[in-house]
Amino acid sequence: MLVKVFGSAVFGVAATTITVEVNIEKGIGYHLVGLPDSTIKESSFRIAAALKNNHYNFPGKKIIVNMAPADLRKEGSAYDLTIAMGILAASGQIDLDEVGNYIMMGELSLDGSLQPIRGALSIAIKAKEEGFKGFFLPKQNVNEAAIVSGLDVYGIENVTEIIDFFKGKSAIQPTIINTREEFYKTLDFPEFDFAEVRGQESIKRCMEIAAAGGHNVIKIL
Repeated sequence: MLVKVFGSAVFGVAATTITVEVNIEKGIGYHLVGLPDSTIKESSFRIAAALKNNHYNFPGKKIIVNMAPADLRKEGSAYDLTIAMGILAASGQIDLDEVGNYIMMGELSLDGSLQPIRGALSIAIKAKEEGFKGFFLPKQNVNEAAIVSGLDVYGIENVTEIIDFFKGKSAIQPTIINTREEFYKTLDFPEFDFAEVRGQESIKRCMEIAAAGGHNVIKIL
């Protein structure tokens, strides 16, 4: 059975949607094509262990995974979740109809837990532009992606959470971020303070004067 699921590649600050086609048929073997790097080629071992350790099957059949567009280099371990969900859908273990409406990205550990990814915000922006219903990604990255309004963003800790979602056994809710509140929280309590960098004290002072409506910034400099 042939199934299409979707991931994303990030180049600089822009994301490109990657279509992952998974076909399962009679025979034996695992074939991964579409210019994947060595990290992606190793994904079958992580996926197989993650599924088996969570009581799901990695089919002992001929599995062909094509990552399109085939002429675009694919890199990194974040496609683990995409490929895993394609295998589950193609083998009839989860719902085929809904899985294609979401972008899914995340590196799988052998116990099925997810490791963080890079470029979550860029992927979320692209997913919204292309009309995807939602975005599944590791919980560590959910606040970054949830800044994008109009897209359901789900942060998950383990592969079983997304599997249960597509099997109708879970009612996990998308993360909602109050962007205005987050902006002012960061403004008042920044993670990094440039005043702690030697030579930046005067810049901080200028910012304080400007924020207070002062007009003597040039004199300080």
